[in-house]
Amino acid sequence: MAASETAKADRPVTLDHDSARTLQADEVAYFADHFDHHHPAFGQDPYPVYELMQSRCPVTHSDNYGGFWIVTGYDEARYVWQHPELFSTQPSVSVPHGLGNKRPMLPLEVDPPLHTKHRKLLAPVFAPNRIAELEPKIRAVCDELIDGFIDRGECELIAELAQPLPTRIFVDMLGIPAEEAVAFRNWNHAILHGQHDDPTGDARARAGVEARARLSEILAERKRNRRDDLLSVLLDSEIDGQHLDDEEILDHAFLLFLAGLDTVQGAIGYQYAFLSQHPEHRDRLVGDPAIIPRAVEELLRWEGLNISGRNATQDTELAGRKIAKGDPVVLVNRSAGRDPRVWDDPDTVDFDRSPKGTLAFGAGPHRCVGSHLARLEMRVVHEHMHQRIPDYRLKPDHRISFHGGNVAGVDALPLVWGR
Repeated sequence: MAASETAKADRPVTLDHDSARTLQADEVAYFADHFDHHHPAFGQDPYPVYELMQSRCPVTHSDNYGGFWIVTGYDEARYVWQHPELFSTQPSVSVPHGLGNKRPMLPLEVDPPLHTKHRKLLAPVFAPNRIAELEPKIRAVCDELIDGFIDRGECELIAELAQPLPTRIFVDMLGIPAEEAVAFRNWNHAILHGQHDDPTGDARARAGVEARARLSEILAERKRNRRDDLLSVLLDSEIDGQHLDDEEILDHAFLLFLAGLDTVQGAIGYQYAFLSQHPEHRDRLVGDPAIIPRAVEELLRWEGLNISGRNATQDTELAGRKIAKGDPVVLVNRSAGRDPRVWDDPDTVDFDRSPKGTLAFGAGPHRCVGSHLARLEMRVVHEHMHQRIPDYRLKPDHRISFHGGNVAGVDALPLVWGR
């Protein structure tokens, strides 16, 4: 294989332009001992920390946020994902606890068998054949967004494509007025990325209350006038012969609101942060679009984005570490995708690598129900961008800023072309 096809994804991705401050050795050691996925400095350059933690033990402990365990190894993380009887999503999947909701969100923050019953309501809506029906809509929105900047010879990819595309698809699926997409996007960001500057959780709670209140208003209107949207499907659904109550429907809508926007935006941002600085990889996607699905899987392995919380239901042991009942446990899917015990040369992006099962969308009963939609949105973006703007690159001298948190991402990504 040509060396150019396995370019090193050096830490950070933007090392080529020195656009993000790398952590010093003492800082890496500090974060390994006092893990804080919400700290801005950690969000800029996390992989040296993950590598050090993995070299010590795939399960470690942090004293931040009242104390919690961190799982950085692939096999250990998959085990936790697949055993909800030992590691529950209750009372919260966030460390610190709270995603702007006042009670456990259905179906995320409940476990089987109740989780299974609620997930079955969503499964038909997000089944591959149903998601495939959205492809023309996604392509139309993608082209419309690219039309808005292609003639300028530059764009800010996050604000002009990565953010609005999944947001518009989400509001369309739920029947939310399109003009409200920005408001929902802002609420989403406040909830998922406000932990470090919001130690009391008040701002996150306020954003959650506001988003849920607006969803409640839309639900009330949908009760009067059904449409071809997800809220109407939930209104007509039953569990054990009983219709869902309003709070249960709002739980489903609120969860999709949280999960459906930020993950795709973050993935597209990281993927183009890499591709815009590695033209040999970009050119492979331009010249051979058939490899795009495989490239998406490799890029999701290389940057898994998500961190998900669990809580031990009983005293247990993982990788030789004794975890007490009630202890919070954080699954670092980002680190699991670069576990050297599973992948050779894991920091290298190799589009010809044999897939082994990424944890970017989780595993087991809580595996992301929207994974088919997310993959479709990413594939469409790559197909359209690499066909219409094949020579894009990072704007010279730009310093990329990354953020961490529950879902990692790129704050801004200015691209240029045709110059």
